[in-house]
Amino acid sequence: MGFIKMSDFSRAARAYWLASVCAGALIVAWALSRVLAFTPAQGLELLALSSFVVVSTFLRIRLPNTNACITAGDAFVFLGAILLGTPAAVLLAALDSSVNSLRTHKRATSWLFSPATMSLTVLASSSAFYATLANCYGYTRAAVGSTTPAFEQLLVALSAMAVAHYLTNGALIGALYALKTRRSVFKFWHDQYLWTSCAFFVAAVAAGLMYQAIQTLGLLYVLLSLPVIAATFTTYKIYFERMSEKSREAEELARLHLATVEALATAIDAKDQTTHCHVRRVQIYAAGMGKILGLSHNDIEALKAGALLHDIGKLAVPDHILNKPGKLTAAEFERMKVHTTVGAQILERIDFPYPVTPIVRHHHERWDGLGYPDALRGEEIPWTARIFAVVDCFDSVREDRPYRRGLSLDEASALLIRGAGTHFDPQVVELFLKHLPEFEREITERGLDQHGFTNSEADARALVEEGSAVLSPTHPHFAPPDYLEQIKNAHREVYALYEIAHAFGASLDVEDRCAALVNKVGHVVPFDTCAIYLYDPLKNYATVTHVTGRNAELLRERCVAPGEGVIGFVLANRRAASAFDPMLDFRDLALPAGERYRSMVALPLVKDERLLGVIAVYSASLDQYTDDHQRLLDTVARLASDAFAHALHHAETESNALTDALTGLPNARALHIRYEEEEARAKRTGASFQVVMLDLDDFKQVNDTFGHQIGDQMLREIARLLQDQLREYDFLARYAGDEFVAVVQELTEPQVADLRLRIERAISRFSLRVHPEAHARVGISVGAARFGEDGESLSALLIAADQAMYSVKSDHKRRRARPALPPEPVTEPLADDLATTAIN
Repeated sequence: MGFIKMSDFSRAARAYWLASVCAGALIVAWALSRVLAFTPAQGLELLALSSFVVVSTFLRIRLPNTNACITAGDAFVFLGAILLGTPAAVLLAALDSSVNSLRTHKRATSWLFSPATMSLTVLASSSAFYATLANCYGYTRAAVGSTTPAFEQLLVALSAMAVAHYLTNGALIGALYALKTRRSVFKFWHDQYLWTSCAFFVAAVAAGLMYQAIQTLGLLYVLLSLPVIAATFTTYKIYFERMSEKSREAEELARLHLATVEALATAIDAKDQTTHCHVRRVQIYAAGMGKILGLSHNDIEALKAGALLHDIGKLAVPDHILNKPGKLTAAEFERMKVHTTVGAQILERIDFPYPVTPIVRHHHERWDGLGYPDALRGEEIPWTARIFAVVDCFDSVREDRPYRRGLSLDEASALLIRGAGTHFDPQVVELFLKHLPEFEREITERGLDQHGFTNSEADARALVEEGSAVLSPTHPHFAPPDYLEQIKNAHREVYALYEIAHAFGASLDVEDRCAALVNKVGHVVPFDTCAIYLYDPLKNYATVTHVTGRNAELLRERCVAPGEGVIGFVLANRRAASAFDPMLDFRDLALPAGERYRSMVALPLVKDERLLGVIAVYSASLDQYTDDHQRLLDTVARLASDAFAHALHHAETESNALTDALTGLPNARALHIRYEEEEARAKRTGASFQVVMLDLDDFKQVNDTFGHQIGDQMLREIARLLQDQLREYDFLARYAGDEFVAVVQELTEPQVADLRLRIERAISRFSLRVHPEAHARVGISVGAARFGEDGESLSALLIAADQAMYSVKSDHKRRRARPALPPEPVTEPLADDLATTAIN
């Protein structure tokens, strides 16, 4: 039996098939043994009926919208049972089924199973025929052959025969279907076998009429009338074929309309990052709940269509609201709520044969009356909307979105339980959770579960199941449709760019913006390492300001000059680079053994011809970044350029606000800020600090004698000299006019005195040459005050330092009577192109 292929049969189906074939073979053998005892006249009748059966197989009529066919073969089988008995009917049925199987099936299993089951069927139906005649009218098999029963008696017996034939044949075939597919016998009977009953009853009536005609007119007249019967039968065949063709055209048109609606609806759902599988799962949940609650066929179809169309109104909701992470504002939520009414208004223009619009309008109503748009409460909400609210919420929260992870099945179930009686109809929640395992099994069988397939694979599988795909998933040239993924990617791109722009607006700090940029770039472009280089035009090199990913520690604070590596090329040419070997940027770094980057993209950050830096991404897995990657990164670079330009401008403005424009030292405002920091540190640690007041002597005389430009130059030089006498972490500010203030930490009194002496000596030895024969020079008075001892506010300490400085000035006046040491020669040429500066 190697030619009999049964790979799709379960073990139980194989056993059932074998038992049926063996039983059918035994019945055929029994019938043959009985037929061999026929008289020549009976043999001729059997031969004539066999010819009619074979011819009738070529004149089949398929009923529109079903798989059922009408042939004259059953009528001749029934006529054989009346004229020649059960054995002849069994052989005629086996012959009819064998010819039909050979013409319509290509598998040996069907060639053997169909005749076997038909033999069993006719044995049962013929026995029912004779049992009815015997029990109801007292006719035996011999009596039927010698006398003609009344026509009404014959019809009753033939009706019993047709019923037995229909039930037996349906049970035998349905059982094999159920064992093969693990689905219910009822489903097969309803979908494939329901309408065949009419064919059997018509055949029974036709057999009765032919039998009556033979008994009344004779076989010759009946044979002469066969051409007329054949012509009539052919007319009906042509009529039914045309009806079937029209029906197929209407079905195909309806399927195309539904497919068009489905494609557009799923494309709209993709805008909300909803997968096509979500729609399919919701259809299964909703239709199952509709059947459990005993809803009408139209309501169940409405639920299926509602799964596709319930969010069509989101066309009126902006993307940034649909995909916003976190809670919506009151205004945003009001805008979101319009999708129910807009969707209902769209669908009201379409004359659906089932009530879809109420689902779309009311699927956000709440059981407690706090929903929208009409604030319906309890049973005021349509059944279909109540069902849909539960199943859509359950599946939606289980899907991953860009701004949150999906919930597990248990977490989603708990969410429904918490919402029962407030958000949802408690009866619907209870029934849904009770039958959830059944729904999940069906979803898994169809490959639509949350994690069983990728979206595109599941979409393709669903299409193949519907017969909408040309190729099956196992076909070597099968390519799953990815249009939904492309739509979702487009909206993810918009959302990611919106997030980047939003992140840039959260802070004006350059470091913060670098961190935000690197964190968000991964949402649009894959990378293993991402680095932001910021360019310093004064130092003429770029420094890695922020880096993330592999080897980040090696790149952190790395400096690159124009022309050095790929980044240097981008800096020097202000052009993007993607075709270079990324290892050029890592040649001086000690990468781990075997570590190698295969591709990169680096783009300049430029704003109004000002070079700000470079953004670079490196990948160890991609052979090359695609054009789409480069396009997205270019968009990100433009956003980053604007953001960094604003941040740098803000930093410069802030710096200018705290800097003295003439000397470059911090100004009085910066002094107050620094004092507050030192005061807080001192109170926190118990350490002290000194405020040192420095006042130039005879500075007015320099201005009056040599002019304000020389005075400005003098202030700049004095600022430089003072800064040189202080430590790097000490603070020096120009306080006002010719006054400077220093904040110094952790100095003892002797150290403060030494600092005062060094400053006085440095200033007294300095002179500014105005021209070969004239020098300008100033003196300085220094006073110091300690925090805590002399005061606890800046003003108090400045007063104390000023008083200390006043006593020093008095000492200076007393010492001026004595000759001063000659100043050391200093050559400080005055620049010819001194810029005009603020008058001190």
